Amino acid sequence: MPVTPIKSESQYKDAISDQGLTAIQFVAPWEESCKAITPKFKAYAENPRWKDFKFYRVDICDQQDVAMTSGVEMAPTFHFYKNGAKVKEFVGSSYPALERTMGAVLAGH
Repeated sequence: MPVTPIKSESQYKDAISDQGLTAIQFVAPWEESCKAITPKFKAYAENPRWKDFKFYRVDICDQQDVAMTSGVEMAPTFHFYKNGAKVKEFVGSSYPALERTMGAVLAGH
């Protein structure tokens, strides 16, 4: 499944209210740590291990209102939702830590 770019606040609200698991990456495209982890997030989206997630990306420069609404203060930030409720947040560009966070969300922790 590809990573879907969020292009509006209404699209963001629809994405976070979806049933099931949702992973949202908030990025500043010019920031080096965002550039480093974005290909890994894309690889997760294409990996069958993470098939239960819907993957989205928000460019916080283009979608400042979405970033403010969601409380994002740094990039990269990842928010995880289950059935419309935020269940986890991860800030940073550590692949192993992001993968552990996703595994915890998948396991219901």
